[in-house]
Amino acid sequence: MGETESYVSSSHTVAELKVMCKENGLSVAGRKSELIERLNRFFMGDDEPEEVISLEEEEIISLEAEETISMEESNSVPLPKIDDDEILEAEVIDAEVIEETAPAFIKESSSSATLMDQIKNPKVAAILLTILLATGGWYWYVSNQLQPFTADDLRYGDSMEYTVLNGELEVTGEYVEYIRENVNVDQLNKSCRLLMTFSGTGTTSVTDGGSDELDMEPDDSLKGVVRAKGAYGLDWLAVEKVQTRNFDQIALKSYNPKPLQPDECQSGSSIYSVGGNLEFNTKSWTEISERDVISTQADWKLTLGEDYNQGTTKSYGLGGVLGLLEDLAPGVAVVISPVEIRDMMGTQLIDTGTNGTHLGWEWNVIGPDEVDGEEMWKVSMENREIRDNCFGHARITMWVEENSPWAVKQNVDVYISGDEGDKSACGTVTERLADVVLPDGKISLQLEISKNSLTRGDKLLDLGRSYSSMPNAGAYVPTTSELIDWGDYDLHIPDNTTLRSHSLENAIACFTSGHMSEAVAANAALNDDGYIWRARDDRSQSGVTHWNLSWVSSDPNSGWVELDVTGPASSGNCTYIAHGGHDETVAHSRGDIPAVLSLQMMEEDLTDPFRYSELHGANGLFTSNGEYHPETRVGILVVTPDSDLTDWLSELDSGDTGATTLDMTRSWVSTENGLQWDNSLSLAMDARTGQVVGWNLIQTPV
Repeated sequence: MGETESYVSSSHTVAELKVMCKENGLSVAGRKSELIERLNRFFMGDDEPEEVISLEEEEIISLEAEETISMEESNSVPLPKIDDDEILEAEVIDAEVIEETAPAFIKESSSSATLMDQIKNPKVAAILLTILLATGGWYWYVSNQLQPFTADDLRYGDSMEYTVLNGELEVTGEYVEYIRENVNVDQLNKSCRLLMTFSGTGTTSVTDGGSDELDMEPDDSLKGVVRAKGAYGLDWLAVEKVQTRNFDQIALKSYNPKPLQPDECQSGSSIYSVGGNLEFNTKSWTEISERDVISTQADWKLTLGEDYNQGTTKSYGLGGVLGLLEDLAPGVAVVISPVEIRDMMGTQLIDTGTNGTHLGWEWNVIGPDEVDGEEMWKVSMENREIRDNCFGHARITMWVEENSPWAVKQNVDVYISGDEGDKSACGTVTERLADVVLPDGKISLQLEISKNSLTRGDKLLDLGRSYSSMPNAGAYVPTTSELIDWGDYDLHIPDNTTLRSHSLENAIACFTSGHMSEAVAANAALNDDGYIWRARDDRSQSGVTHWNLSWVSSDPNSGWVELDVTGPASSGNCTYIAHGGHDETVAHSRGDIPAVLSLQMMEEDLTDPFRYSELHGANGLFTSNGEYHPETRVGILVVTPDSDLTDWLSELDSGDTGATTLDMTRSWVSTENGLQWDNSLSLAMDARTGQVVGWNLIQTPV
């Protein structure tokens, strides 16, 4: 062949030529043509003396030679072609950067440095970074930068463990009364302010239901759902979400009213201080076709010093203090658990400046933020319903990342008050609304949540899908003919029971038949447009029903009467016990009393064992045969607005502004595993709709 064999050519860049020279111990000085000639001589065996490059050499290695490469040229240098199927990975290459068409015969030198030594040198590290970027390492670099993302949907089997730190709950006024009703601790009986600090761990998860939940379905395509009952006792297919919380470090302080100023609460040293722990687990069931939460359940165990209480609350919606706040400001319940990102932010791209509103929460993506060495998106949230109605504030700062369906870090700050705080920015109507609809007192909550671990499931939730076993939603909704509009003329809500021996009608007949002459004020009220707004029975004594009746007159005045009834109205069957007046005036407002079901119709619903099996048996309100336990008490409550607010509230609600509920309670002692327990079970049912509002069981060791 007439031409000299060439191992390298001008197709290589200056940078590539210099790298090859350095790898083979050759000088990197000179023009491009000199570098090519030097390498070809080396590969043909006609090599010049090797030049050992000291790693201590302070000369800066330039990627440019006398042949200058312009910016335009450098921008157009093609990256190595990579097959579509090839996955780009960042890896350390054993000094092999030359294409196969130009094999390199590397000569070893006894004085050559190790690869690790070269990497430690800043000059060499810069070259390696350039090679990585040019040969696919850019994938590693780009993938580690925080990228905008759309929140992932929840899946069956998803679970996240988290830590709760710096928790603080403070309640005053009527909020304290709610806690006292559920916690049997003598030292809290006079408390007007409670302050609790807490920390612990928790989990949030989605149940992965089995095939046994789909007995009424033609196939297993909806596997993952569970069966759950709604307010009418019907079975629905639902997604079950579970929250567990174990606050193993609780410190509770109780404050009593000031001795000389009973309307004010002490703020100095607490009267009662105790440590303890709380297990608080909740479940919620979301019906898959309409995506509505049909029921929630809370199971709790509380130890304060030597006092122990446990209980279960089932509500069809939300119950307790959070249920009250949820009615006032939908969505506020998210403060007690990690936020579901997809539920809150939808399908919007999570990027700096993105914002939106969901369930009253206004959220805004602030931007990237580093948390414990990891880049995450920081999001601020505020509940506008609470803010705009002058109820206080509810704010959440959360940090989210692409691989978690829940916020991985969350700081909560809630303050709700109807009669405290600065309301200077509130209008007259909103300030008055806060005073009217909120309980007296305040509730404040601060806590921090941070992720410990995350497990992802496989199958997405079946929300929005219909199913074969879907019940008839209107099957038990009262018809117009079933609702009784007694408020215009009658003395009381219709009873007509077939389960109890002595109905409310029997008790009222004792008045109308003239057998309660001792109750002068009650007789006068019922004879002059008055009515019964509260009634409660007691059948614990065999053959006798003790009725406690509260009345209101058109004046309005209000009072109560107690009597025993043993049969149809007669002097022998009607026994007067006592009477008195109520300290607070109750409004007389017949026009605001809604049409309702009779007690007999509601009893028929509750005694259906297929619809409300939890209410039957030894630990229920009814026996397994559908009869009342002797300890079960039945009551009704008719609530109408105060007279001076009736017209104003009517403008906010075009329908009836009043409400009527059926309530049942039972207290008894049971023995379980050799231990005796005091049990208290209560239930509420909406007499207007026939829906069970919820029930509550509290257990205390005897």
